[in-house]
Amino acid sequence: MTASYPGHDEVILTTPGSPRPCNSLGCARAGRLAEVIVTYGVLNDPGAGYHDRGALWRESWHQPIPMCPNCWDSSRQVALKYRPGLVVIDARPAATPPAGGPA
Repeated sequence: MTASYPGHDEVILTTPGSPRPCNSLGCARAGRLAEVIVTYGVLNDPGAGYHDRGALWRESWHQPIPMCPNCWDSSRQVALKYRPGLVVIDARPAATPPAGGPA
């Protein structure tokens, strides 16, 4: 499944194709790698202008942002607080059990 363009009040999660630092400057300086790529759709009320005060993270709309688990969890909590209808689409591949583990 290839999902790269989220809609209104949607977020798409994908897996980094290669090691990348977390987008947070503090995390990047600490050497934390991103475990998820977060792509936000338009987080604003329908019909509202681009510069509406209720909009969340305009500069991030439709931009893939690498995040560590802590940064993703923090941003998810904020987004859900202000956009209660938020839909998170997890387009990451399903985890596979380790070799030799139960099937």
